[in-house]
Amino acid sequence: MHESPRETKPSTPKPSALPGLVDASGDALPGVRAVIVTPRASVRRRLSSMLHGQLETIEFADDAAQAVERVSTCDCDLVIIERALDGSDGIDLLDQLCTSHPAIVGVLVGQLENTEDAVRAMRAGACDVISIQTRCAETARRLLASVKRAQRVRQRDARVDRLSKLCHKLDNARREVSGQVGDLCNDLVEAYRDLSEQFGDVKLATELNAVMRQELDIESLLRTMLEFTLGKIGSTNAAVFLPTSSGDYSLGAYVNYDIPKDAAEVMLDQLADIVAPEFETTEGVITLRDKYELDQALGHDSHWLEGHTAMVISCTQDGECLGVLTLFRNESVPFNDEDERTLSVIAKLFGEQLGRVIHVHHRHLPKDQWGSIDCIEPECGDDDFFDDGYGFAA
Repeated sequence: MHESPRETKPSTPKPSALPGLVDASGDALPGVRAVIVTPRASVRRRLSSMLHGQLETIEFADDAAQAVERVSTCDCDLVIIERALDGSDGIDLLDQLCTSHPAIVGVLVGQLENTEDAVRAMRAGACDVISIQTRCAETARRLLASVKRAQRVRQRDARVDRLSKLCHKLDNARREVSGQVGDLCNDLVEAYRDLSEQFGDVKLATELNAVMRQELDIESLLRTMLEFTLGKIGSTNAAVFLPTSSGDYSLGAYVNYDIPKDAAEVMLDQLADIVAPEFETTEGVITLRDKYELDQALGHDSHWLEGHTAMVISCTQDGECLGVLTLFRNESVPFNDEDERTLSVIAKLFGEQLGRVIHVHHRHLPKDQWGSIDCIEPECGDDDFFDDGYGFAA
């Protein structure tokens, strides 16, 4: 039985790709754009027939000027130049084109008369020199090799462009990650600083509690608190103003650092009437650094602290002010942020311990009468001063 052959439909190759030439992904490589430079129509026809179906585009030029224009406008990959041009040498034209377009692949068609011409052609950028008398099959094979070379150069350039874009993206990502790492490091530094401050506060509170918890009379408590405060903050004038049953404040204890002795109590008594009522309801440490801030806080009474810098804080328990602690010294030695943190911890613990002392001394009274501390005033009189600079006032 005679079986007719099965009819198959031939596949149509991509017009811009060379047969059998594919990249790693299996896709056809990009097409090649060529310019043929020759003044002879017979050479054009011959070369065109050999390159038929192997190029994406093909353009022609008669002389060097047209060749330069064509190559510049068509994004050329391959240039084929006949050696004998009207009025110019093909080697010189090839040298000019390869200099202005380094990625171009150049082929010279014609005879080389001597070794010197061959060296010139190679230095000009020719990848091959094909004699016009070469057998047709050999010429086609060498032309096809030149097309493949141009195609690989074009693929290489495309890969370089793609890698450059990827590198740019990676660099941007690196910068972004570096910025995030920098921000994270800054956050860690801030967290470490905060943690260190918290550890410092805990250590300070532990030390102060150890010496204050055992003090259950007002005189010893005031002395202990002021001694501890000066040990942490340094030399300074200090005063503790305590509330009375009449609703105003009196001087409970003080440290005289640089005020004349005969003027100290008068000044501090005035401050009891000025500073304590002004700051009894404030929260945290209030720092008065200069004359402007003193005037803003105390008005026309600020002259009592003229030339000084001060820190004031209300010592409270359960929202009730049990005393106002005031530190002040010459404005040439200002208080810093660490001093403010230290005073804040001291005032908090002092207020709590003062509340315990009041509870102990008032436990026989109804709770609504615990606000008065008149009955737990220090036993020292107004004229009792100590060699270490401490004084207590009723």
